[in-house]
Amino acid sequence: MQIPDIQIVGLTAPIRHALQGLAALAARPDLCLGAKRVARRLRLPEDALSKCFQRLAAGGIIESRRGPGGGYRLVRAPKSVSLAEVACALESGGSRAGRCVLQDRPCRGEEHCVLHHAASMADARMKEALARLTLADLACGPRSRPRADGRRPGPSPRRFR
Repeated sequence: MQIPDIQIVGLTAPIRHALQGLAALAARPDLCLGAKRVARRLRLPEDALSKCFQRLAAGGIIESRRGPGGGYRLVRAPKSVSLAEVACALESGGSRAGRCVLQDRPCRGEEHCVLHHAASMADARMKEALARLTLADLACGPRSRPRADGRRPGPSPRRFR
């Protein structure tokens, strides 16, 4: 029996959108880029990316500039911003935090389901990866370091001119 590909652990849409948008900012640190421009270029929902960028600015990861030539840019070098830091700026535990992966109920401390340990281990590995990887890794695209599973990294973010 072949088990189909499933995904238990993942990133929320705001984190995915923010990481894609931040990769674009990291690839062009010399420019201030508007959230709408980035969203259009990456085919992301404009309002969603704008909200993400506002929260990231409030969290000190990016800064906004008004007026001609304004937009958003990274506050620090891409290699000094971990993906975990981005996730923390956007999420306060997530909608599934503290929930059983098998049943739609709070996870009870002493009554764990059969999948609890496996899900906890997968979650811990995702957190380790987010802490280890930086925006520089996202901005590098195909030149980035090899993934742990040996597969080729995905395409680099679209360039802005």
